[in-house]
Amino acid sequence: MNKTTTTTSGLAPSKKASRGNAGSAGQYPPAPPWHSLPAEDVLSRLTTRTDGLSSAEAANRLKQGGRNEIARHKAVSPWQLLLKQFTNFFVIVLLFAAALAFAVSYLPNESERRLTAFFILGIIVISVMLGFFEEYRAQKELEALDRLLVFRTVVTRDGSQHQIDAAEVVPGDILDLSQGQKVPADARVIQAFSLRTDESALTGESVGADKAPEPVAPDADLAERTSMVYGSTYVTHGKGLAVAVATGMTTEVGQIASTLQHMEERPTPFQVEVQKMARQMTLIVGILAIAIAFILLFLLHESLIDVALNTLSLAVATIPESLPIVLVFALALGAHQMATRHAVVRRLAVVESLGSVDTICTDKTGTLTQNVMTLQRVYVGGQVLPAAQVHASDHTTAEVLRAGILCNEAIFDATDHQIVGDPVDTAMVRAAQSAGLNVEQERTSHPEVHVIPFSSERKMMTTVHQQGSQRVAYAKGAPGVILGCCTAVSDGTQAQPLDEAHRNAVQAAINQLQADGMYVLGLASRALPGELPADDIEHGMTFLGLQALIDPPKPEAAQTIALAQGAGIRMIMITGDNSRTAQAVAKDLGIGQHAIEARELENLSRTELASSMKKTDIVARATPLIKQQVLQALQDDGHFVAMTGDGVNDATALKQSDVGVAMGLRGTDIAKESAAMVLLDDSVTSIVAAVEEGRRIFDNIRKFTNYLLSTSLGEVFVVLALSLAGFFPLSAKMLLWVNVVTDLVPASALAADPAVPHVMKRRPRRHNEPILNKAIYWTIAGSIFRTLIAYSLLFWVGLQFGGVEYARTMLFTGIVLHAFTRVMVVRQLDDLSIWSNKTLLIAYAVAVGLQLLALYTPLAQVFGVVSLDWRAWAVMIPVVAVSSIWGVYMTRWILKLVPMWQ
Repeated sequence: MNKTTTTTSGLAPSKKASRGNAGSAGQYPPAPPWHSLPAEDVLSRLTTRTDGLSSAEAANRLKQGGRNEIARHKAVSPWQLLLKQFTNFFVIVLLFAAALAFAVSYLPNESERRLTAFFILGIIVISVMLGFFEEYRAQKELEALDRLLVFRTVVTRDGSQHQIDAAEVVPGDILDLSQGQKVPADARVIQAFSLRTDESALTGESVGADKAPEPVAPDADLAERTSMVYGSTYVTHGKGLAVAVATGMTTEVGQIASTLQHMEERPTPFQVEVQKMARQMTLIVGILAIAIAFILLFLLHESLIDVALNTLSLAVATIPESLPIVLVFALALGAHQMATRHAVVRRLAVVESLGSVDTICTDKTGTLTQNVMTLQRVYVGGQVLPAAQVHASDHTTAEVLRAGILCNEAIFDATDHQIVGDPVDTAMVRAAQSAGLNVEQERTSHPEVHVIPFSSERKMMTTVHQQGSQRVAYAKGAPGVILGCCTAVSDGTQAQPLDEAHRNAVQAAINQLQADGMYVLGLASRALPGELPADDIEHGMTFLGLQALIDPPKPEAAQTIALAQGAGIRMIMITGDNSRTAQAVAKDLGIGQHAIEARELENLSRTELASSMKKTDIVARATPLIKQQVLQALQDDGHFVAMTGDGVNDATALKQSDVGVAMGLRGTDIAKESAAMVLLDDSVTSIVAAVEEGRRIFDNIRKFTNYLLSTSLGEVFVVLALSLAGFFPLSAKMLLWVNVVTDLVPASALAADPAVPHVMKRRPRRHNEPILNKAIYWTIAGSIFRTLIAYSLLFWVGLQFGGVEYARTMLFTGIVLHAFTRVMVVRQLDDLSIWSNKTLLIAYAVAVGLQLLALYTPLAQVFGVVSLDWRAWAVMIPVVAVSSIWGVYMTRWILKLVPMWQ
């Protein structure tokens, strides 16, 4: 396709956009059928030009029209979040209990009930504030993560190209579109070079849509508007220019989004498991509470009011209603920690999934290596020259360098005065500059008129340039592919037929350079006889030479890979490079040397491919299709796979993988959108760090779940046992107080527990392994058993010391002391030091302090407790200590019989 350009002149003064809401920038009213207008008319109506708006014009339009953003679900305000807490079922139950106590207080001789009502209201306030605080923190963590993933795009302003935040695009901006880019706004095409977009998310058409500047009929369907590109779609092929006509909520996608504001996300399997567990606990506690109610009413002959208040309080105090809140907080906290280690998750559920990763399929360039290409050697005129001896004064060398900078997509960013683009392209530009070639002058004197873009299938790129009255094509790509397009070779003075001897010499140079671990590119040119079809341009070319670049491994990569391998994680390198280069890098990093070329895998059955991948360490010359097939083979073999990707064609593999990992620096927008996690530094170290963080978070989820369930069930069983013995051991106020002091705060502190030293020295957990496995069920059962003995002993001793009130007070205090020692026992699952979580220690100190206030201040009258003398403490402290030590040894014994990670 020939290059098509439109220009305008004598534009009218800038019109002002109608003011819209922030985040929903508008289009200029009235909205004409942009697709049916000639490009010149579009530019005129938008009061813009092909060299772009001025910075002042863009700033004014942004101020008037608002940012180019699709409105998300409106963030819940703090007030709404606070009111939401009162819709919690358990808060409603407590409100009912408070209302009941308050109403009964007006009956004769029942005025003391009013104090109970106020106390329950106080507990409600504390519970609501704790829940609000945890949810608010989690919401803020997620908002902070969103701000890390900034979508940037290239626009022309003030006559030069600039990279800007896509949210700052305004109507009239000239968009520079290239392969892999996400289109930032609805735009009218004004230039196209084999431009094609993926509009499947918008139109449902799975086939790419070819684009051209020519207008179409006004009544053309959306899918037939070939002169338009639409926001949130992707450029899958070619490049072009387009002028933005609609932004924000006035784009086609924005209008759809406005109808989806109230849709809710489906819960993940992990969330379903937690909800199921909470329902089961509610059922168990509900049945036990009903049993206790019958005992109180018919065995102990308590009043109906006392039975209702005590039973409701028991249910509220023992059902772990804070579990979902703490879960969200733990995942959000984990996501935040991952972000500090340069890995941003796009869905919270990924945090938990990362702990199951047992195979990482990683790219080489930029992930394992530094992604800082530098020219090392040039093969020209039959000889290999080191970079220091490469000079543009030599005609043949200059032609090799010229091919490298013309067939090149790197740009000069006028804002940052930097070369922006692919590392290979920028390295070739820097090398040409160092050799004495004036890059800007060469590009100006050889304007680009056509491009055949690079693709992973073709493994080459070709551009056509005007050179005086003649057109010249320059190509670069995989050396074998470039050689296949050539019929002649430049020997330093003139072109010679590319015979077998020349081919062998070039191939020998390629083999040697690749064996040295270098990235080798072939370059060729052709003087075109006239207008040619695109398919004919890349035939009959003249081979110019080779540029050999090197991208050294990242200093920390070898240590990271050793850490991953020690954690039972298999590392597989999947690269587009040849096997020699890949093996050289893999050897330095400690990855196995068993390499296989992608073409050897193409005709294998799924069973054969799965068998082959059992022993393969490197897949070289990989195409996106092979990458996807390798992933499927690994998953068929039962592996939980994290797959990295950065290109347009990686999107399918990223979506299909268990944890898709996109590159934040060099990744295309479509790859980032398809991935579950984005690396801010494109480093394998960040992947392994995220896996470590995922393991830590899952460990902590297990710990606080274990803690909440064991303490809750321990309380309800001791109440049941002592009720059967003829005593109701805890009043409603005591039960609610214990719930506040020992529930949400310590569980949240457990969610922030550090990683255990051996977290990366054990094998990955099975991805379908439940939160509560056999080992934890047994530890919970053991905890209930020893808790029942300890609490019953305290109550019995209290009866001997001072009667029922004294016994209640001892049990009331013993539960608070024992709950926090239970935390320490739970942490024995991971052999963590008592001093490793200062937040937990502070929570314990505050709880004990509050309990002392309840015992030795006027609050004692509120709770109906008595002051405990030294005898009680002399019994409680040893009993709690012995019970805790017993719990430690019991836990270790259970773990020996039923290993945690079996």
